[in-house]
Parts: sequence; structure tokens; C-alpha cells
Amino acid sequence: MYLSKNRLLLAKKETVYGTDPTPTVADNALEVKAIKVNYQADLLDREIMRSSLSPRTPIVGKRWAEVTFTAELKGSGTKGVAPKIGALLQACGFAETASVGSSVLYSPSSSAIASVTVYVYDLDLDGGNARLHQLTGCRGQVSLKAEAGKLAELEFKMQGMYEAVTDVAAPSSPTFETTKPPVVESCNFTLNSNTDLVVQNISIDMNNEVVSQDDISTANAIKGFIITGRKPSGTFNPEAVLAATYDFLADWVAATERALSMVVGSVAGNICTISAPQVALSSLADSDKSGILTNDIPFRLSGSAAGDDELTLNFT
Repeated sequence: MYLSKNRLLLAKKETVYGTDPTPTVADNALEVKAIKVNYQADLLDREIMRSSLSPRTPIVGKRWAEVTFTAELKGSGTKGVAPKIGALLQACGFAETASVGSSVLYSPSSSAIASVTVYVYDLDLDGGNARLHQLTGCRGQVSLKAEAGKLAELEFKMQGMYEAVTDVAAPSSPTFETTKPPVVESCNFTLNSNTDLVVQNISIDMNNEVVSQDDISTANAIKGFIITGRKPSGTFNPEAVLAATYDFLADWVAATERALSMVVGSVAGNICTISAPQVALSSLADSDKSGILTNDIPFRLSGSAAGDDELTLNFT
């Protein structure tokens, strides 16, 4: 018997795409929740003409696997040392730039996008055995969610190559990062240099376009997964204010690009500064927060002329 909570996820950056770098519980274990592994396939219907209207059994065509999970937004605890979630961010289209003793910056990339191998162990109640899901060549999606007084989280959806599930010995106790995730508070939320807005929550989704590289010469008919584009967007819910305090409608009508930023955490090695230099509002709608009038405001993120700068996560 297996319990849904008794699952362990490992993730390690691949040196060669699709080649398993063998993640270990000592170095690559991640504290995540809501792990779900889904096996996907194209079902090929056989529209055979015959005397009966009964359908024939479809054949399984190209096959792949997906894994979804949620990780806490937190640093490694040491300035300049990448957090374990860094490998996943790179596989979702971010480049990692580490400055020793200072910071680790994640910014969007349009080339040389990394991939990861993901292991998911289902641990049985006896403690001695496990089922192992192995997904190589994973690339995918990531979204950020931050709500006042709660923990900021990153939701991942990764797509990888299909491998059969295997029975293995249960792994030894994993080694996790010792840092605790910071609470979303004292974040100094800023929009166009305005720090007076009262915001309960914000979310940002990279909206990556992940496509399979179909190949007749490869097992399962898929050679790999590629990120071919992105349309990052988000939403936040500031309390309603006078136009003199902030004129959201004027920004929306003129499609004016504004800089947005916030800081999660206050302890060195566990601070994440989230910056979006060019945010354009998509619409405005009235909403309610415990009787307080608010605005639900979706927005789009765009990059500069040079590109690859529409969103950065800087761990310091």
C-alpha cells in the first residue's frame, strides 16, 4: 500500500539532454508537495470498415510523462549559492547567474535552455520498497504565487520522456535544504515607484510553450521537449484608491509599461527580489476582500528591445 503523502522527488540538471545524471537523495532531494505523475499518450483509433458498428481497440501512439508539484520559494541559506529549485527554474527557461558570496540571479533565456531528470519515489508502508518514476529530458512551466501572511510558492508542470515504472529498494533518508521559507510580509511591493498600494496577493505565470520534438526514429516517437515561446502574465488585487494616488485606468488605456517589484524574505541567503521592469495592465475589474473594495488586475510582462529580462528572481 502507498500513501499519497509518502512520495519523494529528486531533480538534477542534465549535462546531455535526455541522459539521466542519476539524482541522489543526498544532493538532489526537494521539499515539495502535491506531486502528481501522469502518463500521457496519443490514442490511435482504428476506423476499420466492416459489417459491425463496434469499435476496435485503439493503439497507443507516442508516449510521454508529466509531473506536477509545488515548491516553496526559498534560498539556499548562503549568498551566492544556488537554491535546489534552481535546476527546475533553468528547465523552465531561466538562465542562472551566480556571483560568489553575493547573489544568484534567474532571468529568462531564449537559447541553451537546460533540462532536468526527475525521480519520484512512491514509498510503501513497510518502508523497504518503492516504485520509481523516472522522467528524463524534462522541460516545463512555472508560476509564482504570493499571498500576504502565507508562504510564496512555485508551481511546476514538467514534461519528460516516458520510462516504465520500476520496483526498487526504498532510498535512504533524503537531505533537504535547512532554510525555512520566508513569510510573505514586509515585501515593499512597488509599482511605478509607488509603494502605497495595499495588495493581498500576486501571481505570475511564465506561460511557456512546451512542444514535443516528434521523431520517427526515436522510441515512443518523441526525441525531446522544447520551449518554443513564452507569454508571461500575472494578476494582483490592490485595494481601490483615488486616481490621484494611482490612476490604473490611465495606465490601462495607454498600455503604459510600468516597473513592478517585491522582496520576499529578510535573512541573508534567503531573500528573493522579484522584478518585472515592463508590466502592462490587461483589464480592471471590481472585486471584494472581506468587504473592502479591490480591483482584480491582470497584466502582461514584456522584455526590452534586447529581450530576456521581463522577469528576474534574484536570491541574495
